[in-house]
Amino acid sequence: MRFCGRVNIPTVVIYGPYPPCRGRSRWRLQVFDPTTKRKKSITAPSLAAAQEMKALLEAEVERHTPITLHAAMDQYLDYKRTVATAAWVATLGDRLRTFLPDVPISHLTPEQAEARYEAETRRVGRFGIVKAATHQALLRNTKELFRWLCKKKLASHNPFEHVEPIGRPSAGKEQPRETDAQVLDALLMESARKGDEGALALLLQMYLGLRPGEVLSLLVSAVERSGERVTVVRGKTKNARRSLELYPAVAKLLWTHCQGRPLTERVFAANLSKKPGTDWMYKRLHKFCDQAGIKRVCPHSLRGLHSSLALAAGATTHHVAASLGHASFSTTARHYADPSVLDNTRAKRVIAALKGESTSLERELGSLSAEERERLLAILLK
Repeated sequence: MRFCGRVNIPTVVIYGPYPPCRGRSRWRLQVFDPTTKRKKSITAPSLAAAQEMKALLEAEVERHTPITLHAAMDQYLDYKRTVATAAWVATLGDRLRTFLPDVPISHLTPEQAEARYEAETRRVGRFGIVKAATHQALLRNTKELFRWLCKKKLASHNPFEHVEPIGRPSAGKEQPRETDAQVLDALLMESARKGDEGALALLLQMYLGLRPGEVLSLLVSAVERSGERVTVVRGKTKNARRSLELYPAVAKLLWTHCQGRPLTERVFAANLSKKPGTDWMYKRLHKFCDQAGIKRVCPHSLRGLHSSLALAAGATTHHVAASLGHASFSTTARHYADPSVLDNTRAKRVIAALKGESTSLERELGSLSAEERERLLAILLK
């Protein structure tokens, strides 16, 4: 069950001005109230006076006409564009407009809000019944919308305030096992060396932890230092902009792929008139999973794999979150990092603290000479 479409709200209409007739000397306006189906005539001594009166009446009608939810939503989306990317805001707007009716804000009651959300949890989409993570995210977005409307005095209450999320979402995507990841990595490297740009795109996601959309949005100008530095200019959030160091073997393939091409051209799928959807990555990854004889995973699984392997190798939570374009590690931990890796990392730290042992990083730093440590510190503080 979907709730969409615009509901027409009856508003007072001002007709005229009409010139004097039948021996009369005054100009006439007609005020029509669609609620009562009645018309009322108002006169003015001249055309200019009638036009001025009409403007005043229309302004008064506008002031007393209740703002509709979709009109208020447009103001909210204008605000969101100042803190998020245009593409993400456009997607958010489509979801909210489809979920919420275009009625006066005050017409939506808590009971209707509850029924609307429950209907959304039973809706059948392209891939079956909408998953809990999807409809719960929509509920959070809707609550945030109404909180903003209340703050701006566009709404007197939040009808979704006490609507409770239904179901238990499965956080994160299933990641390939480390041995499967090694098999996939070898196959992707071999295919990329033969010129398969899909394999190269997937290698970038695996080694840099990029979102699929970020990989497909990369321009040739974003690849620098012989491919060893890749700059993400825009992405899902304001934290998406970041410069990342790429593994030399992959960097060499990327640099070769970009040579002799315009700086403004997309790195991948440049033969298409516009950036492809994330299905472009899905199809290619599934093909390589099948060739490698491993279980199919989605592109976001490679992003999660990146974070898990980085943590296992000793990277700090702050650096892993930053590399994925997250504002904090809580998002990384909830959706990407393998919980077992986090648990093992914590356990190692506890043991190290109890036994008074230094971490591998501390041991490495301790092996450096004073001069080498000063040089490393100077590089880090640049």
